[in-house]
Amino acid sequence: MALADLIHADDDFLPSKTLLIVAHPDDIDFGAAGTVAPVTDNGVEVVYGLVTSGQAGEPAHLSPDELREVRQKEQTDAAAIVGVSELHWLDFPDGHLVADLELRKAISRLIRIVKPDLVITQTPVRNLDRIYAAHLATGEAAVSAVYPDARNGHSFPELLYEGHEPHAVPRIWLMAGTEHNLHVDITGAIDRKIEALLAHHSQNDDRAEGLPTMIREWAQVNATSAGHDGRAIESFRVVHTE
Repeated sequence: MALADLIHADDDFLPSKTLLIVAHPDDIDFGAAGTVAPVTDNGVEVVYGLVTSGQAGEPAHLSPDELREVRQKEQTDAAAIVGVSELHWLDFPDGHLVADLELRKAISRLIRIVKPDLVITQTPVRNLDRIYAAHLATGEAAVSAVYPDARNGHSFPELLYEGHEPHAVPRIWLMAGTEHNLHVDITGAIDRKIEALLAHHSQNDDRAEGLPTMIREWAQVNATSAGHDGRAIESFRVVHTE
């Protein structure tokens, strides 16, 4: 199905190149893999930016270096399921993220390299109803990198010396927040979203039996809230940065 028929929003913007920026492997697959699949199906280039490699995750018996290797492979496999082959690992320490200038600079550099017209990232606003979905440092740093850092030649002038010219991103879509004003119909892609999540064996094997039902229920709740009963929906908050 054409992308324009799947996106329900007041804004008629459609991306031509999309960069997703998240804190951990599997964050994209929980929040947006159902959207990524039809976006790539429609010929839009999608790139992933992972701030950490999930080195502070499970299983606990693995060392941080072992976890890095396992989780990077899992995310690479999951990305391929929804049509993504370009992944960038920023290699910040998991469990110690703060929205400081170093993180903003790293994300700004990635934006200038990829040159997307859409950034999808995590909300910088804490939702107390879904506290487990909060990755506030990444969301805050990514929003700040989009506006003003990546587009401003005076922000991090060392990036210019590296050859990275300023780049303006006109839209941000925020995952896992509130006040959603964009809804993507993922009914035809929800099986691939679930398959991508199940590729994260280290995180999801112990709940693999119930995970598909949970994901379908979440998507149905989103659909009901968006006025699209009977469908499966991923919802976002659109931020205009023009």
